[in-house]
Amino acid sequence: MDPLGLGPVSMSFTMGGVLTPYTKAMFLELVKRVQLPNRKYKVVLGGPGAWHFDYRQEMQESLGIDHIVHGEVDHLVPEIFDRIVHDSAPPVMRFTNATAPTVDQIPKILGPTMHAMNEVMRGCGRGCEFCEVTLRRPRYFPFDYIGDEIAVNTKVGQSSIQLHSDDIFLYNLENWKTMEPNEDAVKDLFRFVMAQPGVSHCYPTHGTVSAAVTNPGLIRDISEIVHAGPDKWVGIQSGIETGSPALSRAVLHRKAAPFTAEEWPDLVVEGTQILNRNYWYPAFTIILGLPGETPEDAWMTVDLLDRMEQIPNSHFITAPLTFVPIGVLRGEEFYNIDEMIDESRFNVAYRAWRHVLLEIDQDLWQLTRLPPPTRALVVATGRIGGRYILGIMHRYARRMGFRIRAPAKTRRQAEGHTLSFPAA
Repeated sequence: MDPLGLGPVSMSFTMGGVLTPYTKAMFLELVKRVQLPNRKYKVVLGGPGAWHFDYRQEMQESLGIDHIVHGEVDHLVPEIFDRIVHDSAPPVMRFTNATAPTVDQIPKILGPTMHAMNEVMRGCGRGCEFCEVTLRRPRYFPFDYIGDEIAVNTKVGQSSIQLHSDDIFLYNLENWKTMEPNEDAVKDLFRFVMAQPGVSHCYPTHGTVSAAVTNPGLIRDISEIVHAGPDKWVGIQSGIETGSPALSRAVLHRKAAPFTAEEWPDLVVEGTQILNRNYWYPAFTIILGLPGETPEDAWMTVDLLDRMEQIPNSHFITAPLTFVPIGVLRGEEFYNIDEMIDESRFNVAYRAWRHVLLEIDQDLWQLTRLPPPTRALVVATGRIGGRYILGIMHRYARRMGFRIRAPAKTRRQAEGHTLSFPAA
């Protein structure tokens, strides 16, 4: 997934690649282990992280990787290996949607997956330019396929199932014009999973807040199906990316559908309220340095965080990530946070991490299901670590001469913030 540490999370937490992320270190160790003296076998690399070698082409040879395979090739592996064996395969092979497998051609898992993650669909269709998976052709796995894979996980005692998709609310989507969820299909999916032997809970990996605003009743009904409540929250990862309507229109495309890009900040606030009201806990991502982003755009994201923090009894976390040029935006420049950060984007990152610390202080004890001594250790580590990170950010701001905008203390104040800010 992240062989050379070029993914958004790794680039964000390693000062633009100055430090070495764990994923890269482990990958390099693995490659070193397979390079035995006088080897007669071939080393082949594929998967979602293969794109890293488009930006570091020289590393294919230096690491001794004979072939790199791009694209979905679940059904083409025997053919690819046959070509490799007969020395008729090029060093780099690329496969597109034209040859992507149908659901019937995707083999089922043979063993349990990490955190009981089961794939229910591939592809998206919302068209965010920074996203690689939106380029995939949408496909939906039938219930019998999903049930067989869930059984592989429940057989080893996994009872909480993750439903992996690029946007769970687009499962079996019918109305591509408005992108309004197929309510019956989505609810039937959750009902089916909860009815499987050994399953006590299920939750999605990804979803878009605009779907919650489109159909609040769908969120309410799913919560009832999975028995969500004050002691059993539904986690979901969702992308805010920006608080700027202009950037939403330019880069996010149909992420706000069926609403307009101009409504995006309001959708995020309302969607968060709906999710929280039904015991959903969103983990939001924010992207720093999207192509065309101005300081004004970044301040709009700070404004949006102010508004979100004023939601009564709100629960969410925000992860600031740096822009990585994949998807339609391949060829654009990486956003190097260590070299390209300015006051506005620093405030976005600072406010996002500050909110994570607020959530740790307020909610981590309640949401952690561990024995009390272990839970106390986890919470204490989180609180100390969070304050340590904020301390580093304060010192960095002083060194760079950045001001930190004071958070809004009331909803009225949050709604009144525009592009400027009072000095903290």
